[in-house]
Amino acid sequence: MNNPLFELRKLLNPTHAEYIGTITSVKHPEYRVQIDGGSGPVLCTSGTTYNLGARVFIANQVILRPAPTGQHSEIEI
Repeated sequence: MNNPLFELRKLLNPTHAEYIGTITSVKHPEYRVQIDGGSGPVLCTSGTTYNLGARVFIANQVILRPAPTGQHSEIEI
């Protein structure tokens, strides 16, 4: 049984963040991803093959999934 207060705390304070970026270098399974918003390049890994220029979600230096194209906004809480 989970503690409801602990579950609420996990929702309010996530332990990891997901970022959106564009792949700038491909050498499967290693990819260099430029994070949107100007925070710089990140070296990531993935079991899935992605093309140069693809937009992806990343967290903890792992590519999670493809990201949709279009506008994005940054929200600080």
